[in-house]
Parts: sequence; structure tokens; C-alpha cells
Amino acid sequence: MADRDTKQIIKWSLFGFIIVLVVANFLLGTHEKRTPSGQPVLPVSTNQTALPKISTINPFSLTNQFGNKITLNDMKGRPWLADIIFTRCPTVCPRMTQTLGELRAELPPALRYVSLTTDPGNDTPAVMKAFAEAHGSNDSGWHFLTGPKADLMRLAIDDLKLISVPKGKGKRDNPNDLFVHSSLYILVDAKGRVRKSFEHDATNLLQQVKVTLKQLDAENDR
Repeated sequence: MADRDTKQIIKWSLFGFIIVLVVANFLLGTHEKRTPSGQPVLPVSTNQTALPKISTINPFSLTNQFGNKITLNDMKGRPWLADIIFTRCPTVCPRMTQTLGELRAELPPALRYVSLTTDPGNDTPAVMKAFAEAHGSNDSGWHFLTGPKADLMRLAIDDLKLISVPKGKGKRDNPNDLFVHSSLYILVDAKGRVRKSFEHDATNLLQQVKVTLKQLDAENDR
């Protein structure tokens, strides 16, 4: 009988000890000082879809394929896509123009288009008009612009952030391989601000442009 009582006392003593350890561990854990992590705490973004304002288009006056003067004021109020081409281009320019024409059929009719020449010595309004017609456009909503070289380059390089560099004769693959230039489409918003660029040969180009236009539509200051 005494042995049984002793065993019961030991059993309950062990059980009580375990309970004390559990409680003590819990209380110590709640006051434990943790070593700060080296990982920086990133602020939570409140606007995941905001588009950057890359640059602002300065006033310009150039001539389209119909011989009409086109200024920045003519372009404001609606977004537009821009690129840089030249009509003697033997490679990417025809493809870019055709691709942009295909996009137009799937994009909102309010969107307008600008193709700047980097070769104004050759690309007169009449030449630009023939090029536009040959590649699927004869529409007043798509301006193929020419004019003084300095004015074109100011708009293309300084404002739209495109590139155009003449190629030396020794570096040309053929007589019409005259320039190294950007093969991007640049989206300008209704206030004349550059907001995004798109690779002309992106596999999901149409979706990219549509998503970006929706982002513009959602802005309060568009």
C-alpha cells in the first residue's frame, strides 16, 4: 500500500513539474528579445498599377504625309503611339509599320499614331504617303511626319527617348542601310507625357498595349 502511495506521489510530482516547465517556457517566449532581421522592410505600395511619367513632349511643328502641319496641340487630348522609321529602310521599318497597322484594328479608335522619319532628306510628304499606303495606312489618324532634321531628332531623341544614329559607309550591309534606330513603340498620354515603351516584336504586344491603355484610363490625371 505504501509503495502504491509513493508511486502516485512521484507520478503527480513529475506531472506538476512538466506543467511548470511548459508555463515557464511560454512566459519566457512572449518576452524573448529577437535579433532584428537584416532584410529591409519594404513599404507597401498603395498603387500597384501606376505608370511612370518618363518625359514630357515639348512643342513641335512637323508635316504629315498629306502636307498638313501637325503640332503638339493637335496630338493632345488623346493618347498616341509613336515610332521612328525611314522609307528606304530594308529591314525593320516595313515590319514595324505593318505590325502597327495590325494593332490598330484591335485597339481603341481614340488612339492615334505617329511615325517619324529619321531620313527627311529623302522622306518628303509624298514619299511618306506612298510608304504609308504601301504598308496598310492612308488614314488621318496616323501621321507619318517629316520636317527639319533637328526638329525631328529633338522630338524623337530628346522627348520620346528613341535612338537614331547614322551608319558609316563601311558599316552598311547595303546602300540603304543608313541608320541604326530604335524599334520600339512609345506610348504618349493625352497630356503629352511619355508613359511606356513596347518592343515591336513582343509576342504579347497587343495585350501589353491594351493593359497599359486601361491603366491610363484608370488614372485621375490622364
